[in-house]
Amino acid sequence: MKTQHKLTIGIFIILLINSCSVTDKSKREFKISVQAGLNKGGITENTDFTVVPNAEPAFGKPDAYSGATSMGGNIGVHVNKPLVYGEIESGLDYMFNNQTFTYNDQGNMHNGVRKLSVNQVMIPLTYNFELFKRVLPNAEIQFKLGYMGQVNFVSANGTGILPEYTINKWSNGAVFGISAYPLKFANGSKLGIYLDAYRGTQVYMDYYNQVSFKMPGSSFVKGGIRYQFKSK
Repeated sequence: MKTQHKLTIGIFIILLINSCSVTDKSKREFKISVQAGLNKGGITENTDFTVVPNAEPAFGKPDAYSGATSMGGNIGVHVNKPLVYGEIESGLDYMFNNQTFTYNDQGNMHNGVRKLSVNQVMIPLTYNFELFKRVLPNAEIQFKLGYMGQVNFVSANGTGILPEYTINKWSNGAVFGISAYPLKFANGSKLGIYLDAYRGTQVYMDYYNQVSFKMPGSSFVKGGIRYQFKSK
């Protein structure tokens, strides 16, 4: 996963350098937008029990450890800067959701439930490729690829005999998505949609989610509605 992140960041830097020449297009004003929607994901837990020492399901349960994630919500403020080709987009997002980890491991004597409230403040930085510009010049359909940093605020409460856990306050990884503005208002503002996907480094660690395991990390899919204010 570390190699994948380095490759993504490298490609992004090359695209940024190649796109930063000043032209009439790049002199246009910044575009400011707000967005809100739903998301699925947050902490990505391990599901490969072959790497967990002595894991043995208890009481006839199918797994010694399992996770469930509820639907959450997200809001954000974004700024786009037009370049020679495409745009650079950044901003500040907030995302939250609830997750439940269930332990039924008689081999390691862990039995109980841990409920987590996951809140994440996120800073994306993407290069946006413009799509279908000739066919739909006003829709601003864009595919975006880049990097995202996350500051994690996780609170937990549990019942039963549970393993100790730790939380990484900072995580980061690759993000990609698509956005479009199919509706344009008379005052020049626009209403659109967005859909983003992310895969990043580990947030939650315990006996079943160790640093040496490949699967644990952070990930999400989020989408919703965004409103772009009229440019000056």
